[in-house]
Amino acid sequence: MGVRITQEGMEIDGRWVPLVSGAVQYWRLAPSVWERVLDEVAALGFAMIEVYLPWGLHEPRPGQFDFAGPLDAGRFLDLAHARDLKVIARPGPHTNAELTGFGYPDWVLADPACRASGPDGQPAFVPAPPRMFPAPTYAGDALYERCAGYLARACEVLAPRQHPAGPVVAVQPDNEMSFFFRTAAFDLDYCPASIRAYRRFLQLRYRDVDSLNAAYRTAHRRFEQVEPPRRFDARALSDLPPYLDWCAYREAYLKDGVLKVATMLEQGGLDRVPMTHNIPLGSLRSPVDLPGLEESLDLVGIDMYYGRRDHRSLRARCLELSGASRYAWAPEFASGAILAWTPIDLTDQRFTTLLAMMHGVRGFNFYMLVGRERWYGAAIRSDSSRDAARCDFYRRLTPLLTAQSPARRMADCVLLTTRLYGRLIGLHNALEPLSPMILSGLGLGPGDWVLPRDLGCGPPPAAGLARMHEALFDGLTGARIAFEVGEPERPAGNLERYRLALLPSLAVFEERDAQALLRFVRAGGTLAMGPERPQLDAAGRPLQAFADALDGPGQPGTAGAVIHRLGAGRIALLPDLLDLCEAADRAGLRRVLCSLAALAECVREPDPGDQALLSAVHVDATSGSLWIANPTDTARLARLSLPEAGLLEDRFSRERFEGDGSFEIPMPAWSVRPLQVLP
Repeated sequence: MGVRITQEGMEIDGRWVPLVSGAVQYWRLAPSVWERVLDEVAALGFAMIEVYLPWGLHEPRPGQFDFAGPLDAGRFLDLAHARDLKVIARPGPHTNAELTGFGYPDWVLADPACRASGPDGQPAFVPAPPRMFPAPTYAGDALYERCAGYLARACEVLAPRQHPAGPVVAVQPDNEMSFFFRTAAFDLDYCPASIRAYRRFLQLRYRDVDSLNAAYRTAHRRFEQVEPPRRFDARALSDLPPYLDWCAYREAYLKDGVLKVATMLEQGGLDRVPMTHNIPLGSLRSPVDLPGLEESLDLVGIDMYYGRRDHRSLRARCLELSGASRYAWAPEFASGAILAWTPIDLTDQRFTTLLAMMHGVRGFNFYMLVGRERWYGAAIRSDSSRDAARCDFYRRLTPLLTAQSPARRMADCVLLTTRLYGRLIGLHNALEPLSPMILSGLGLGPGDWVLPRDLGCGPPPAAGLARMHEALFDGLTGARIAFEVGEPERPAGNLERYRLALLPSLAVFEERDAQALLRFVRAGGTLAMGPERPQLDAAGRPLQAFADALDGPGQPGTAGAVIHRLGAGRIALLPDLLDLCEAADRAGLRRVLCSLAALAECVREPDPGDQALLSAVHVDATSGSLWIANPTDTARLARLSLPEAGLLEDRFSRERFEGDGSFEIPMPAWSVRPLQVLP
């Protein structure tokens, strides 16, 4: 029956297995402690580990492979298998793992043919400690030719150890494919191989140069004359096509790089287990395309390295992940940190882990579970000794994780963004070349860095979108309307699970997204959009889909909304949405959101009697649980009304609270309680 990924997690031979693992790096440990380390991992309740295989260590010189002694990956995997520990293997070629050069061999980094370039044509560097290094290019053939021998050798180790013969139950091609965190629109990659690939991309997109000239308002004779944009100079909607095509190419560049490595691994025999990938922390906007990657891979997740004071950013990533992936999984969740990162202590980890679970994350790989150099905060030290407090945390957590994974957080509402709008926001980066991915990791949202440029299609498009999205995120949270963040069209059928979809909209939109939204409405959904009625596509051509659906005056609704019936559902136009989002007092926005939730018959989150507290409900086939979080540095009190309930249990701390339909639950600073009603 084999291994597969479903919407409930991982299945092995038809049996559900929690996708919960911890990172162990055998090559950073003495072989003499491997067995003791793995025993300690199992004692904490883990049944799965994650393992990097670093190219630079296994092939230090071209064609000279080392898989012996502390690099004997096969022996380490066999020891894991003997303890019934499953393995997620990550053979690269990029591993990062806080290695100098991110795991690439020095001889590859020194090869000019393998180097990415910035817009000036000069080699680009990755500014990572302990020293920067040239960013490799995934365009062209050079990197793939140089890693082919290593990947073939790694497959000789991994392929015979795939389930059921061995412990390997998933394999990850490459790592954190994101231009090495340099995701600003005009930063990478301008090397000759990438420019050639860009021109091939345009040729596939337009077929003939006359069609491209019509869209670009140019007079090129052949595609080889087209240069990629190196800065954003658009002044009108009609100027956008070259810039949007560059964004689309960069998304395809990243996806194609992952899939080329995946193909090499499959050809090496790794074809019986799921393929996964991890996206670094930060938003899922362009050039990252999680739903696009999951069209070809089995599972893609987002890395999460957040302290407790970054809880808003963490919640945003969790809700994006829940709305974008078939199964919300954090491939790297902070269990400690590197010294160069924001400090993350045990209080941070306890709070953020439970907060992520509360907001829909169902699978975790804790990075690092076992300690090593360049890292602090692991539960098991590199000599196999224990950090008592952290080990106690995991002993409490793993039973909750393995029982919680089949449950889902209830959410009837989705806050929508689109590929087009994400590209527009990325193009308007006032801090270029600073990366939106890094800015997001520092707690800065697009509202902090988007350029307010008018393109003649209503209010400054990118700045308005960024402000509305952030205001709606906070408004839905404050109104206790359970929501996720997603796209209209992907993954396929994604909208079917929601009752209410909210779309900050401009006059410009894409036809395929419009058709997905209209299908949602005709099937009974409620779509609320504004302030603009989409009328044009990204090239300035008329957009017919909404013109037909919104023909007629409609009916007046709350706060100036205009309601149009369509099929079994409705569209609510909100012409004042931008004003509501920019008002100093957001009470008006919350009233509108509550009215829309009532119109769509959305289930609201329980009110714990304190606006500072967060709440959520999780349900499975037979039961449910109520989650309460205190994301502040002061103790608070949750007051809950649960008719017919007499006893609650905190499933993490095992504290119990008695009541007679009403409960007062103490909430210490930075705490999360998963509460369950006991008979």
